[in-house]
Amino acid sequence: MDIGKALTFVTEDPKWQEKLLIGTGVLIVSTLLSVILVGILGFLIVMGYSILLLQNVRDNEPTPLPEWDQWGDDLMRGFKLAVVAFVWALPAVIFVIPSAVGGALVEGRGAAEFVGSTLIFCGSCLTVLYSLMVVAASPGFYIAFASDEQISTGLQFRSILEWTWANIGQVLLVAIVYLVASFAISLVASIVGTLLCVIGLIVTIPLGALITYLFQGHLYGQLAA
Repeated sequence: MDIGKALTFVTEDPKWQEKLLIGTGVLIVSTLLSVILVGILGFLIVMGYSILLLQNVRDNEPTPLPEWDQWGDDLMRGFKLAVVAFVWALPAVIFVIPSAVGGALVEGRGAAEFVGSTLIFCGSCLTVLYSLMVVAASPGFYIAFASDEQISTGLQFRSILEWTWANIGQVLLVAIVYLVASFAISLVASIVGTLLCVIGLIVTIPLGALITYLFQGHLYGQLAA
């Protein structure tokens, strides 16, 4: 696993500045339009673009950073991936229900308060544990989906969890590195944007988000290979 390569590969592309400019522009427009929900389309396009990057890295393409010339395909690819991620995350939403019920009961007294507290504790534990499992499984369902871009492939829970467990060392390494890098990139983007008279945040935050997507796509591509 070449972590440094996942950070530096972008600048090795002859057209890297143009590609970053286009991607950042997509996220800026998407952020501005997010209030009317249209902006979500831009984020889906970037998600689809990152899957194409994953495929290029997996296939050992010399310049894996894709061209911005498959807008419709990227949008559909991103939409399908969003469906896969939503289904994987859905049980975590269900586990919130006991906590909500417990919150209502804890306002009572005696047995009701005890039951409410127990439900809150159990619901919280289940939510945290399942969320950690989804984080660990994320590379697996990303890679599975990228194999044929079918929603059903990304939802093959048993095979994906088996693959995750078989590769748990590298999977956990990727998950930790991604979380640390995404925090660091976001922090740097915020600081630089603030130094640029605050208005710079309009550019640096979307640029940081794009770099995070690309970093993740390259790491998952290496893992897929």
